[in-house]
Amino acid sequence: MAAKPNATNSAASQTARARGVLSIRWIATTIAVVLTVAAVLGVGAVAERNSRRALDHEIRARLQLQARNLAASSSSALLGEFPELTLMPLVKTVRAQQPELQLVTVVDHRNLIQGDADARLIGSVFTPPRGLAANAAAGQEVLSVAGPLLVARTPIAQPGGGPIGEVYVGLPLRYIDAAMQASRRDQLLLLALLTLLGAAAAFVLMSQLLSPVGALREGLSRIGRGDLDTPIVIRDRTELGLLAGTVNEMAQALKHAQVQMLERERLAHEVDLARQIQQSLLPAQPVTAGPFDIRGDQRSAAEVGGDYWDVLPLPDGRVGLAVADVAGKGLAGCLVMSMLSALLRAQRTTHPLPANMLATLDERLSESLRPGVFVTMCYAVLDPVTGRLTFASAGHNPLLVWRRATGDIEVRASKGIPLGAIRGGAIRATLRDETIQLGSGDVCLQFTDGYTEAFRDGSGELFGIERLQAVLREHAAHGGEAVRQAAREAVRAWSGPGIPADDETLLVITCEHAPVGAPFSEPVETADETDLRTGLAKLDEARRSNNGITLSARLDALNRLAPWVRELPELASLPAERIEVIGAALYEACANIVEHGCDEDGRQGLEVWWLPATGTATSSGARSIGNFVVRDAGRPFRPSERMPTDFNDPAVRSRGRGLGLEIMHRALAQVSYYPATAHGNITVLCLGPSDPETAHGGTRS
Repeated sequence: MAAKPNATNSAASQTARARGVLSIRWIATTIAVVLTVAAVLGVGAVAERNSRRALDHEIRARLQLQARNLAASSSSALLGEFPELTLMPLVKTVRAQQPELQLVTVVDHRNLIQGDADARLIGSVFTPPRGLAANAAAGQEVLSVAGPLLVARTPIAQPGGGPIGEVYVGLPLRYIDAAMQASRRDQLLLLALLTLLGAAAAFVLMSQLLSPVGALREGLSRIGRGDLDTPIVIRDRTELGLLAGTVNEMAQALKHAQVQMLERERLAHEVDLARQIQQSLLPAQPVTAGPFDIRGDQRSAAEVGGDYWDVLPLPDGRVGLAVADVAGKGLAGCLVMSMLSALLRAQRTTHPLPANMLATLDERLSESLRPGVFVTMCYAVLDPVTGRLTFASAGHNPLLVWRRATGDIEVRASKGIPLGAIRGGAIRATLRDETIQLGSGDVCLQFTDGYTEAFRDGSGELFGIERLQAVLREHAAHGGEAVRQAAREAVRAWSGPGIPADDETLLVITCEHAPVGAPFSEPVETADETDLRTGLAKLDEARRSNNGITLSARLDALNRLAPWVRELPELASLPAERIEVIGAALYEACANIVEHGCDEDGRQGLEVWWLPATGTATSSGARSIGNFVVRDAGRPFRPSERMPTDFNDPAVRSRGRGLGLEIMHRALAQVSYYPATAHGNITVLCLGPSDPETAHGGTRS
């Protein structure tokens, strides 16, 4: 389809005609003539310079040779009794043969003239031309300019002896200049003839070679008017003929490009539509679920991307959280992401456990994904009432959890394989549901590898998860929005301006305040300011005592408590049975923290110190032996109020539970609990008098 003429092409043609057209034939001919003349003149100048140099060299050599011949002929005459009789005819003969010589003189060793064309000068003292005597010492051969003459001075040597005289031969400089001028006239005539012939030949040749330019100009004018179907016909085997063929090919390519441009515009519109659809699949605003603020961020490496994040409302007020990364980016990744979003929204109410949800998504996606395409994904279910986050990961990046109580960051990784990586349901054996308890001020961060694998501007160094953790640690206390902005700015500063190399997606979950529903039956009661200062003082005093033990939050790790208690010197005087009871009570208290506060997560820990008594009494008035101070960073909770255990009740004996808690309260004089302090949860276990029956066993929080 040929392009239609437009007002722009017509205006351009009228402008060209208005300002006139210079013929390229005349321009090329003029340039060729100028270049020819310049070349001829350049060659002529070089030739003239070389010719002048050669002529000057020849004249000098001939002058010096004439002086040497005359000196050789004068040697025997100077040794005779009357040298002038021989030398005068010899000098006259040389002057007659070479009338251009202005000076021909023979002098003896006394500098008296013995040979000259003028007989009156015979026997007189010879005065050398001005400037000659200063050039060289006597007895040396000299060829130099002396006034208006070029003079050759050659010594006359006697056979086997020193110099006995000198010969002076001088040639006027004007003679040399006249010879040069004659040579230059001949060269200029030759150059003028060559210039005329070259200009004529250049004009004829250029006119012949550039004759197809007119046809080319007309053809290009047609193309400029939009006629892409009429070819340029030039029957010429030079580059102009090849150019005509190239222009014809260009016209066809331009015609094809017009069709492709329309197709690209259509595709660009479809890609823009796909981008709008993709953006509509992502949450447009931060989501609030109870005390939790949930917000995300996405930056695509192309118009559309393969990263995905979403916040889905679930039954019973729970919230589904998804972050996924499709292998590949662009339109293909966007299509897979859209398919994943549709499947997740369709299955969200069917599978309450994240691992089952991911396994189902793998089964459905495997039916559509081509081999080699896979998706890494982290899916979580958040209960805003309890603050419990249950998640499973299919080969995705680890989850980062910042704890406000301690300032530490937990890295929760998973060993699940990506969705679609291995077909046939193999993913089910690798997925596992994990639980995180989020407390007041805690921040949870999930991301795609566009953040951690961002290359540094100008080098191959990766941003890495450590730098992302540093951003989280620095900004988490200021809220989720501060973390989101800081992470994006840090990666942009790292990788430099421009489009990222990979899609970048971030999901930030912030617990603004403690969930209203506790993970146990009773809510946490915050200690008043006086009690809080007491608990912190106990912790500070215990740390200074430097008598403690650090344990991981696992029940099997608590087996280290009993040997440690038996080695305490303050308890050495107690009966063995009493020491065992104290160890069991401490074990029960720590087990309660491990099970209910840390969910037996070995990556967390607790610290236990022994603080000997300093003369203080318990709230019942009895003297204490000492205190165990326990610090943990788990979920804060209040231990249940203890009801007396009736061991005569058969139901109690058959149940077999609660005995450890009974032992703890019978062995301890007082249990004080200080939850969610700046240093975590603090539990103080006070040992009463040596007789356990006299212990008060009170509990406070």
